[in-house]
Amino acid sequence: MAAPVVGIVGMSALRRDINRLADDVSGPLYAGIRQAGKDAAEPVAALTRASLPMGGSGRLAGDVRTSGTKTGAAVRMGRKTVPYAGWIEFGGSRPDGSEREYVPGGRYLFPAAKSLAMKAADRYSEAIGAVLNSDRVWTNNTTDGSQVHD
Repeated sequence: MAAPVVGIVGMSALRRDINRLADDVSGPLYAGIRQAGKDAAEPVAALTRASLPMGGSGRLAGDVRTSGTKTGAAVRMGRKTVPYAGWIEFGGSRPDGSEREYVPGGRYLFPAAKSLAMKAADRYSEAIGAVLNSDRVWTNNTTDGSQVHD
């Protein structure tokens, strides 16, 4: 007697969809990942902005920004026009002789990221789940097994 054969209807289509989604960096999956990352990073940026000292011009707080990437997101502060961000965050000595106590774990951005890490991970996970549960990424988007194509 031959062994029973079990087949999963729709597996070929699922495999094609996954390959298509992984290859299409401008498609809905990567767009969703990028947006999910930005959404998850924004509370970290907001807390960082709120905790930065507002002395001087306030340019550093205005320079805290998020950016989505195809694999997540980043919170950044400082650039060529705001070169003192690292010194404000970590301290140390500057070429002009000014000093600030060195804090290896950072003062503003890094503590904000650490305190909100679980909340950010939950937010990111929910957003990715929403993308994966949407009809726009799958070619088999029915719950009727007789209508599934392969």
